[in-house]
Amino acid sequence: MNKFFLSLFLSFSVLVFSEKPKDRIIFPKELITLDASSENANAFMIRDDRIHAVGKKEDLIKKYPFASIDLSYDDEIIIPGFIEHHIHPLLAAITMNSEIVAIDDWVVPNKKSAGVRDRAGYLKRIQQLSDKLIDKNEPLVSWGFHHYFHGKLTKKDLDLISSERPIIIIHRSFHEFILNTKALEMLQIKKEDVRKLTESEKKQANFDEGHFSERGLIVVLPKIMKFLASPTRIIKGLSITEKYIHEKGITMIANPGAMYNQDIQKAKNYVLGDEGTPFNSFFIPSALYMLEHHKNSELLEKTKALLEWGQGRVQYLPNQIKLFTDGAMYSQNMVLRDGYLDGHQGVWLMEKEVFEDAFKLYWDAGYQIHIHQNGDSGLDRIIDIVEKNMKRKPRADHRTTIVHFGYSAFDQIAKIKKLGILVSANPYYVTVLSDLYSKVGVGYERSQEMVRLGDVARANIPISLHSDMPMAPASPLLLMHAAVNRTNYSNRVAGPNQRISALTALKGVTLNAAYTINLEKDYGSISVGKFANFTILAENPLTIEPEKIKDIQIKGTIVEGVYYPKN
Repeated sequence: MNKFFLSLFLSFSVLVFSEKPKDRIIFPKELITLDASSENANAFMIRDDRIHAVGKKEDLIKKYPFASIDLSYDDEIIIPGFIEHHIHPLLAAITMNSEIVAIDDWVVPNKKSAGVRDRAGYLKRIQQLSDKLIDKNEPLVSWGFHHYFHGKLTKKDLDLISSERPIIIIHRSFHEFILNTKALEMLQIKKEDVRKLTESEKKQANFDEGHFSERGLIVVLPKIMKFLASPTRIIKGLSITEKYIHEKGITMIANPGAMYNQDIQKAKNYVLGDEGTPFNSFFIPSALYMLEHHKNSELLEKTKALLEWGQGRVQYLPNQIKLFTDGAMYSQNMVLRDGYLDGHQGVWLMEKEVFEDAFKLYWDAGYQIHIHQNGDSGLDRIIDIVEKNMKRKPRADHRTTIVHFGYSAFDQIAKIKKLGILVSANPYYVTVLSDLYSKVGVGYERSQEMVRLGDVARANIPISLHSDMPMAPASPLLLMHAAVNRTNYSNRVAGPNQRISALTALKGVTLNAAYTINLEKDYGSISVGKFANFTILAENPLTIEPEKIKDIQIKGTIVEGVYYPKN
């Protein structure tokens, strides 16, 4: 063949073969598809960023003879990519930049912190952290304090640790802050700020004790966040958070209730939105935050405008919104039907009329509504509002979602099922709180049944699991472990009847997690046409002993066809 024809042949070959898709067939040691139509499959084929075929490896090789054979995973388990559908990247970033002194152990990319559950141990650790800082003016920020374990903490206690250094203590719930005198001065928080609050809000703000919680945070939180979410701090924290999320095998996150601040959003876009990020992020606005800036009549317009706030791998989900009922689980501010043993009252985060008006507005506009709830009275409020609006304006597949699902009553389960409500639960509450709350505040019977997923599963209500990080580590395997085992700090099983199967738990961090945010057409199972998103494990979470689920080694992820090894 002369040079002319050789050149022409090569040019034609390059043209033809460059147009062929880059197909590759993968057959791991074990494959879990979570797709009933291919549950016996042991291989799949990726074309570009999607799953093109699923089946038996011999059939796929025969059907697609030009596809390459990828043997990289022949000793590993491949499952649908983990989805963390409820995480707060901003709060996680602040946590990563803080000194973690919590009731539970935390292992994050830049530090390890053993849990401390007594007052003396907590104060000693804070003192050590303060003493370790060379510059006496450098602020000490610590997250993880929990008053039911560590006792009451006030400005006076922190001033005894240091009267020169600003100390900012963030409660485990992130719904409370305790500041010493120097921190109040640094943040320019004054007594006059508290006077701007309503009478009910003033009950949750104590300037003399440096303690601000729930609605009492309204006027001081912007001043606190100006420091905690400064550009340098937040970008550093988000970068650590990104690494943490990937190491847990997560291929997609969502943030229901995103902070209504465009500058903070730009920082999230900068870190999480670039092409090098090994997962996609989907955000859902918070009507609670938006109502602090806009009238109810403006909400829909302002919510739609948020669709322009995302960038790159960070996007806002259309037609989804988050509302709130009662207060934080870690603070015992949830609202309970039968109250608390010590007589204190829970807190409503949205007044009833405001909540109902916002719900009606978004319901009529066809939105999926996610609602933060922790107490059974909070759950009553959700059930009542959905029932009322279903009668007024029925909607099929509305997917109204209970978020957290802390305390509930058995009689509420049938109503949830009948109304077509979804349950998105944080099972880690059981691990860290069921033992203590059985003795303090709530009582044994109710706390053994907290996060009652067994009853929900038996009612065939879709269950998804989330961390609400930093309310729990953003570790899908740990969430599965908590839901399957329900072992608490006393090393006892809390409410054995409320355990769920490993399969239900796995769906809760994959297929049902995608369903909870209306993305199941593209994510959540290994199915033809969905994105090629997978988590790669060393062992099978469905066959391993249940008590070992949280210890399964994560080897890496594949996101939209691209392999990301665990660093």
